[in-house]
Amino acid sequence: MSSWKAQLAALGAALAATCALAPATAGASFGGVITDQDQDLSRVSWSYLYRLEGDEASIAQAHSDLATLAAQPASSDPIANTILKLEQDNAGYRYRSAIRGEQVDLLRVAADGNTWQMVANDAPQPLAAEVRDTVGAWHSMWHLAGIDQFNLVRIHYRPMGGAASSQTLAQYYQQSASAYQLDWTYLAAINFIESDFGRVDGPSSAGAIGPMQFMPATWTDYGEGDVNNPQDAINAAARYLFIAGGRRNMDGALYAYNHSSDYVAAVDFYADAIHQDPTWLDRLYYWNTSG
Repeated sequence: MSSWKAQLAALGAALAATCALAPATAGASFGGVITDQDQDLSRVSWSYLYRLEGDEASIAQAHSDLATLAAQPASSDPIANTILKLEQDNAGYRYRSAIRGEQVDLLRVAADGNTWQMVANDAPQPLAAEVRDTVGAWHSMWHLAGIDQFNLVRIHYRPMGGAASSQTLAQYYQQSASAYQLDWTYLAAINFIESDFGRVDGPSSAGAIGPMQFMPATWTDYGEGDVNNPQDAINAAARYLFIAGGRRNMDGALYAYNHSSDYVAAVDFYADAIHQDPTWLDRLYYWNTSG
């Protein structure tokens, strides 16, 4: 067993005392940095890391179970089909729950600058990159929103409906990105930030509408079809980024899309997370949801 795994295993019995993480419930709040009795941040970072490794294992197992069950053919026996459907639903719920649990744990880590950096430094790859991308995106969005007390950030859950499936959206991103020779993960990141994949589609306080949040005048110039249709909106966003020079300078195109360096940074971080592991599209899709 590698040294970091041995250290993590040794901390298992002490987790309840050293890492009292908040439950994944609506309105859950997240406290600031936690230290041990010697005010040592380093050892506490391992307790967070132990929890995140557990989250990763739970997500991987549930995803594997879901894929295995989805591949099973239907039976001529209606009772067997009912049982299979129940097992698939159960695996799907476990998958979503594991993803939401990791969001809670990551948010606890992100609440303090010292803590998340130490966790990221101590974590093995690819977990270290996931922590950096997630926390980097959150900090960018919080700064954009004028939030400077990160420990006061809460998860506000909404029903899972109101969006096309993540599989359908992935097809839209990839088709539009291919047509304009762009990286599809940027379209996914924009869709998440702008409207939580269409669950919150405006109009915004500035008048932007649809799953990619276009101003009416901008939609007139770049859009085709229905601004509230996810495929039409995603295709228009790809067209906008292409015309704005996204093939050569994506950050410049993103800045044209939303004039904020914090916005650009958040899109970059989320896109990188999905680029490194496409299953992160599912994670973003199920964050902040219930059901």
